[in-house]
Amino acid sequence: MDIESGYTADEPDDDDALEAEDRQPIDALAEYLEAPNVADLLDNEKLATIGEKVIREYRIDKSSRSEWEERNREAMDLAMQVTEVKNYPWPNAANVKFPLLTTAAIQFAARAYPAIVSGSAVVRAKVVGKDEDGSKRARGERIATHMSWQVIEDMVDWEADTDKLLHIVPIAGMAYRKTFFDPILGKNRSQLATADRVVVNDNATDLETVPRITQEVDFYPYEIEERFRSGIFKKAELGLTAGEDDDAPHVFLEQHRTLDLDDDGYAEPYIVTCHVDTSKVVRIVANFEADGIALNEAGEIARIEKIHYFTKFGMMPNPSGGFHDIGFGYLLGPINEAVNTTLNQLLDAGHLANLGGGFIGSGARLRGGQAKFRPGEWKAVNTTGTSLAQNLVPLPVREPSIVLFQLLGLLIEAGKDISAVKDVMTGTAPAGNTPATTTLALIEQGMQVFSAIYKRIFRSLKAEYKKLYRLNGQYLQDEEYFQVLDEEQAVRREDYDASDLDIVPVADPNVVTNMQKLARAEFLMQ
Repeated sequence: MDIESGYTADEPDDDDALEAEDRQPIDALAEYLEAPNVADLLDNEKLATIGEKVIREYRIDKSSRSEWEERNREAMDLAMQVTEVKNYPWPNAANVKFPLLTTAAIQFAARAYPAIVSGSAVVRAKVVGKDEDGSKRARGERIATHMSWQVIEDMVDWEADTDKLLHIVPIAGMAYRKTFFDPILGKNRSQLATADRVVVNDNATDLETVPRITQEVDFYPYEIEERFRSGIFKKAELGLTAGEDDDAPHVFLEQHRTLDLDDDGYAEPYIVTCHVDTSKVVRIVANFEADGIALNEAGEIARIEKIHYFTKFGMMPNPSGGFHDIGFGYLLGPINEAVNTTLNQLLDAGHLANLGGGFIGSGARLRGGQAKFRPGEWKAVNTTGTSLAQNLVPLPVREPSIVLFQLLGLLIEAGKDISAVKDVMTGTAPAGNTPATTTLALIEQGMQVFSAIYKRIFRSLKAEYKKLYRLNGQYLQDEEYFQVLDEEQAVRREDYDASDLDIVPVADPNVVTNMQKLARAEFLMQ
């Protein structure tokens, strides 16, 4: 018996009789490992208990990050230029949203996206260990070519999701990619999941050790029926969603968690899918493999290695120590609000100064009510000019304050310092006859913030590709053919079995430095 794998399919003989007890903990889990849906093996009372536990703990995790969720909503509204009707200092007062955060997100995505998807090759393989005959290198090239084709061509939503992810991360601070085998489509997928719909307790340290990860998933009624009929979901009466639309999607929770289904005192990793409105469990699958079970000397389960689906793409670690990263929305939010307030005060002051108005004394013989003028119009009044001038007193309204205008510029520059959105970085040449060395220094300084964030994106891409590598080793056909540049190529599933390759993005973390070198060369040539 393999103690590390903890399971063998061979029938025991007389010599193995002494090891029968050692296999019992594994045999108890064998049925759950092989079951397409563990929920079909459990009674309704057990499923109800699990469903209530899933909903309760999901709400606990969601409550732990309530402050982050509120800041995230405010940041999204700010980036989307969402405005509300203002009634102060008067109804429908100026309410302009300065696009400081929007510009920062667009600039970040515009730099990172071409660096990550610079062509048809986005994955490369690094050989680990000796390669005297060159076989590892040849296999690595096959894998790199196949995985690059896979994410760009076969996984049709991967590139579009990457573009979207790079716009979300600078605003919200983080997003996720969920890498999994889709039984409906029959192929691997790496799907974007926004941070507001993937709930992790804010006290967690990382995704690998957290006890629960919950994703909010929407399914239309026809998709639910498809899963009922294909056996993916256990049939249950879910009722109708609130509202008049019978085709509105139902919200499910897909919770990656631990459950002690074999009652041995050790909770195993499972994925539980639960309907939110009814708390009914429709699917449970084992989130581990037989070779991921390790036993101790007493024959008990010592550890079960769970399978990881989610990859976290973060911008900046939370300085307070919380799990949820922060983005420009968190950092620029107060400054952007101050910029908005200052700008709107200047507009309101200009409006008052241009509008005019004041007091009319009793000595001026004018018609009652307001006197409205069209451009170039003169009105006749029954009074002398001197008397009219003495009886008209305009309101003491000042022009927009120059000090307030200078403060506005200071706030905008402070925001640009945080987000690295300097004029020289957006293609605008410095004013005046600026020396080349000064411009290069500005470019170098302006790229510092972006370079640090980009390296974190690189680390996450590497983790995502490793998950896809593992799935290819499990679900790829024995030999799969694909076309690159009209040339048919092949890769074998056994190519993905070994662990002597390290899968990394083509987008090297130092590519930003290379871009800077090119920018320097072009500037010096000019």
